[in-house]
Parts: sequence; structure tokens; C-alpha cells
Amino acid sequence: MKRYFALSFLVCLLCISSCQRDDICPETTQTTPKLVIEFFNFEDVDQPKDVRRLNVVAEGDTIAFFDETTSNKNKISIPLRTDQDFTNYTFYRNYDLSEEEEDEYTTNGDKIQFSYAVNEEYVSRACGYKAEFLDFDADLVSEENNGNWIKNIEVQQPNDILNEQITHLYIYH
Repeated sequence: MKRYFALSFLVCLLCISSCQRDDICPETTQTTPKLVIEFFNFEDVDQPKDVRRLNVVAEGDTIAFFDETTSNKNKISIPLRTDQDFTNYTFYRNYDLSEEEEDEYTTNGDKIQFSYAVNEEYVSRACGYKAEFLDFDADLVSEENNGNWIKNIEVQQPNDILNEQITHLYIYH
């Protein structure tokens, strides 16, 4: 009986001592930042301006980042690709997903090409790696007959995307 008790005690002791603390990445740890964009009035560049029924779609993707088509937005955050050094997005205003209102609103999409250098940085075993985007640049693709609803874009300095606390790009419309 003493032998079984000693054996049971030894097994329990081994089980307890072999436990490790869970490796969970804290929410406060900075991860790969998103691109922060603010929209401004083209005629009064200091005045923020909402984009009515904004929808943003990555090139080659059918999933929209902002499909809340009834809301207006003047500041958004979108992810950049980490597996290549560019990402292309089409920004739609007055976007309509339903066919019922098709005649009421016109959808107008403008394409912006983002280029950057990806720098991967090790954070911890629990969090893995995070990407930083260096030498960020943005180019608005011009449409024929000056049909862009986006009139100008301005990359903010410094042009490295290291966090989401500051705005990285201004779009004037």
C-alpha cells in the first residue's frame, strides 16, 4: 500500500513539475501595423472629409475591407501584404452591393499602388514575427478624362510604417 502511495505521489509530482506556463502573446504587444489613411477635403486641405459609402478591395481579391455601405468614413486602417513589396487597392466611393439602388448611386473606383520594403522583426516565441514597412510610397493610378474621385495623395513623413498611432497617408477628394 505504501508502495502504491509513493508511486502515485511520484507520478503526480512529475506531472505537476513538467507543466510550463502558457505562451500567449499579450494584446499590448505591437504586431504588424496596418496602413492608416485619413481623408481630407481637396478644396480645404485642413478639413477632414468623410467618404460616402466607402469600400476598399485588394487587387485579386473579392473581399471588401469596408462593406458597411451606409456609413461614412474619414479615417481607415488597411493591411499591407508581407509576402511581397507592393499592395494594390481599389477605393470605391458610393459603393452599392444591392441591385435595387443601382440607378440611385454611381460606383467610382480609384486604384492606388503601395510600394515598400518589408522588414521582419522577431518579437517573441509566443508572438512570432512582426513586419515593418520601410520606404513606403503610394501612387494614384490616373484615369482617362480625369475621372478620379481621389484628387491627390500625400505620404506622411517619416515614410516608415512602424505602428498604427500615426496617420501614414492623406487622401484628398
